[in-house]
Amino acid sequence: MSVTLVSGVNGVGLSSVCQAVRRGLGEGYKLINFGDAMLEQAAAMGIATERSQLGTLSQTETRRLQRRAGEFVAEEAETTNVILSTHLAVETPTGYVQGLPVEVLQDVSPDAFVLVEAEPATILERRRESDRDLDGVTERRIDFEQDLNRSAALQYARDQNAPVRFVENEGEIEEAAERVADAL
Repeated sequence: MSVTLVSGVNGVGLSSVCQAVRRGLGEGYKLINFGDAMLEQAAAMGIATERSQLGTLSQTETRRLQRRAGEFVAEEAETTNVILSTHLAVETPTGYVQGLPVEVLQDVSPDAFVLVEAEPATILERRRESDRDLDGVTERRIDFEQDLNRSAALQYARDQNAPVRFVENEGEIEEAAERVADAL
């Protein structure tokens, strides 16, 4: 079975695109949100019960959760094709860190990477509409985050000998979902 890693910055419409892809592909694919998998592990360990708490954990705790979530994804991929929704660069109080450390990347072993992007102005507007915390968020910062995502994708893809595909999400979700599905 396969793992296709789909990534984008907050506000790009990643969750909506991935859900539309999953609906269109049918039962042969399972959508897994990596952050949700980490939160399930954190709750089982008694260290976090809300997504916002994940960003406050120590690097050791975070890496442990990432590893356990990666093992879960790998187990799922043994019996079904997985669409893995995740962030490749994650902002923490001390700066940006890799979304998938090397050992997690090896566990997950993606066959392909898909970057979902939009214009920074579009993303900023989507963030405003969703009532997300916009403290310090500018188009320039969003552009920087997309650059980080691109760099991480290329590094990960090189390490996995897998292709990277770019999908623009400026119009209808279904259009972007079709382009992601084509990558699968």
